[in-house]
Amino acid sequence: MLSLTFTLLLAIWCLIHPSVEVPLSGCKLDVAFVVDSSSSIYIEDFKKQRSFLYDVVNMFETVTDDVQFAAVSFSNQVFNEFRFNNFTTRDDILAATRKIRYSAGDATRTYLAIERMRTDLFAPGNGARDDALHIGVVLTDGATNPGSYDMYSTEEGKAETQNQARMAKTSDGIHMFAVGIGSSVDLNELRGIASDPDEKYLITVDTYTKLDTEHIKKLLACRFCRAPTLYQSSGSLRRSLYASLFDNHITSQERRTLYARATNQISTKEIQRECYANPVDIIFILDESTSIGSQENFRKELDFVRDVSDMFDIGPQKTHISVITYSDESQMRFSLHKYMDKGSLESAIENIDWTTGNTYTNKALDLLLRHSLSEVRDGITHIGILITDGKSTNTEMTRASAHNVLATENIEMFAIGIGSAYKPELDMLASKPSSDYVFQIDNLDSLEMLRNRFVHRVCKEKPGCAEPERCNKYKADIVVVSDASTSINSTNFVKQKDFIASLVSRYNIGPNGVQIGMISFSTDAHIDFNLNSYGTESDLRAAISQVHYMGGDTSTDDALDLMTKQAFTTSAGARPNLPKLAIVITDGSPQNQARTRQMAAAAKAQGIIIYAIGIGSSVEMKNLKEVASSPGEYFTFMIDDFSSLMDQEGILIKKTCSGSMGAQAQQ
Repeated sequence: MLSLTFTLLLAIWCLIHPSVEVPLSGCKLDVAFVVDSSSSIYIEDFKKQRSFLYDVVNMFETVTDDVQFAAVSFSNQVFNEFRFNNFTTRDDILAATRKIRYSAGDATRTYLAIERMRTDLFAPGNGARDDALHIGVVLTDGATNPGSYDMYSTEEGKAETQNQARMAKTSDGIHMFAVGIGSSVDLNELRGIASDPDEKYLITVDTYTKLDTEHIKKLLACRFCRAPTLYQSSGSLRRSLYASLFDNHITSQERRTLYARATNQISTKEIQRECYANPVDIIFILDESTSIGSQENFRKELDFVRDVSDMFDIGPQKTHISVITYSDESQMRFSLHKYMDKGSLESAIENIDWTTGNTYTNKALDLLLRHSLSEVRDGITHIGILITDGKSTNTEMTRASAHNVLATENIEMFAIGIGSAYKPELDMLASKPSSDYVFQIDNLDSLEMLRNRFVHRVCKEKPGCAEPERCNKYKADIVVVSDASTSINSTNFVKQKDFIASLVSRYNIGPNGVQIGMISFSTDAHIDFNLNSYGTESDLRAAISQVHYMGGDTSTDDALDLMTKQAFTTSAGARPNLPKLAIVITDGSPQNQARTRQMAAAAKAQGIIIYAIGIGSSVEMKNLKEVASSPGEYFTFMIDDFSSLMDQEGILIKKTCSGSMGAQAQQ
């Protein structure tokens, strides 16, 4: 129980310091670089790769105290460049990075390099630490190619690369990043190497010049620090360390080893010191329905409340605690201002009884809104922690109540699901992003395993790596119109889908927030899914991943016509009196520019605001502005390539989230 307590305290600590970001000075990491040095990489490009690695290392302030580095290079052979314990000073590691060899071999035996990383760099006695987060970074410009050095065919070699990456992630607890450079990379192979989700652990760039940029360096370094928080339970066979912790097939010793590797570097005392220094209002919302099973299980919820409360300094000008329970009805067990010292608070927690009944979560949320949020104090953080073991009795009422609570923007809501708790409903109950505020465990006894996920997420959030801006307040209907023509190619189409999926994660998705539909087009246009097809972020992202690349001409006109006539209709889920936004992404000129101009004008006449993103040198700004709303300078984006799409995400979120500003710009 104390471990989840610690986890939530760390999350709360983050909320106490909302302007604090992820540091490059407080991460305890062992980072192993796996560097492609095959002959397909020109020497000048390899120098840029070395420069990139040098600068990534140099971003961390506490090399070698907190952050250690090791490296192997590979082509037809694998070379140990340096192990974690080879050097004891920052300067020596930087110098060693400058000397990573360029072997220019005639094969790309990626599987051997990942195996060497696993079995040598991270082997006992070579400097890797059990209490550090283990990071592997594979950099390559191509795909696995065994050449004539093994008995493997090309496909067998690729399969072995996947096998080695799988063992690194599941058996060894290594967070795997994949960095692909250039047009010859095998995107499917990189996705197999990378941990989940791909859009966080996989980075692709078009050239080595674009790799060696401050944006990419900082992005990768920041993601090292935040690696455990990037993991999402997607149902994939590829699992991170945290999935491995729950694997029934690993031994107790293996579990202890994995757990030790995930152990946080921030002490309980340090977190307690922060909690004591920063008063908060915390409302616990506890499920006491019959499905909890026993007084003993309900007691575990109460123990959790007690343990969290014990980490705070309780008093009139300090932290206040309240408890709401719910089953058939909701009960205010005690309000925020009731107990002003630890002794009386703990006694009150101990005396809460278990009443049993159904799971009317909505009634607890209504009580929270009606009573608790009316008594919270100004100028401090307000936190709600809801625990449930199942689906609410009235899902629609719970949805409405959760929306009302979150719409106040006056409380940060965490949702902890136990056992068969319904994940879409947990997402609905919690603040966004769900990956930061929703936790799901097998049973009450598993609470301890959640500790490090919160710890790594929060204790690292200091200056250096800000969380991306989110659009939580906005309600709108957005249709993404995606170019799937031949000029895009399948690899770039995947990058386009990753960009769209990343955009989805920045909105408050749902029937009471932002709805998103998607149209793809080439020679023909068709609706991939409507505005009302998917009501959760996870479902939307899954749907986007399933959209297929078509190839063909660029019938932008047909796509805009379909968008106006079908995608924004009531039957497709469009809602009255809400902004209608379109995001059109294309890499070329329409087959019929005159009709495209007409269809865009018809859409705008229907009140649809159009943002147009042009990618590459084949796009003419004049044509793009004719598609976009006016003024074109505000509603158009021109970027060099698909790898640069992510660079536009922040500004696009700001613009699409600024409803009134966008409307003003059109006038």
